[in-house]
Amino acid sequence: MELKTGTFESTLDDKGRVSIPARLRDFYSESELVITQGMQPSAWIMPEKIWQQFYDKILNAGDIPEEDYYDLQYQYIIPAQNGEIDKSGRIAIPPAIRRYARLVKDCLVLSAENHLEIWDAEYFYAHVQERRPRNLETMRRMGALRLFKSQESQGDR
Repeated sequence: MELKTGTFESTLDDKGRVSIPARLRDFYSESELVITQGMQPSAWIMPEKIWQQFYDKILNAGDIPEEDYYDLQYQYIIPAQNGEIDKSGRIAIPPAIRRYARLVKDCLVLSAENHLEIWDAEYFYAHVQERRPRNLETMRRMGALRLFKSQESQGDR
């Protein structure tokens, strides 16, 4: 099984480019790419096909208030730009998206199945640490923590 996920360290260069890990480049070099703002301060990079599905969902979101529709437009649609991975395996993050994502130097490239997320490394780890108690509680409610107990301890219940 080859995972399509992963977290990789990278660095933003002086021209605003981030290196995409070699094992992900083929997938993301096969089509045009779209770069936009992420949900949290991050940059999202996705193949055009995924972008089009995402765009269509927002465009056709008929049951949301008009104000929410415009918020989604300003968050994701309006900042979106085309991008490509260069011959050295880097992609340029547009200045406005870099600013939104707080990207300065040390970055993380997160592969999330069908898109990449570029985070400032320090901000990402602080965000994850802040969310940790809530995530643990969610895992408890789902019963997912039991998956990591040994077979003997599961039989003791």
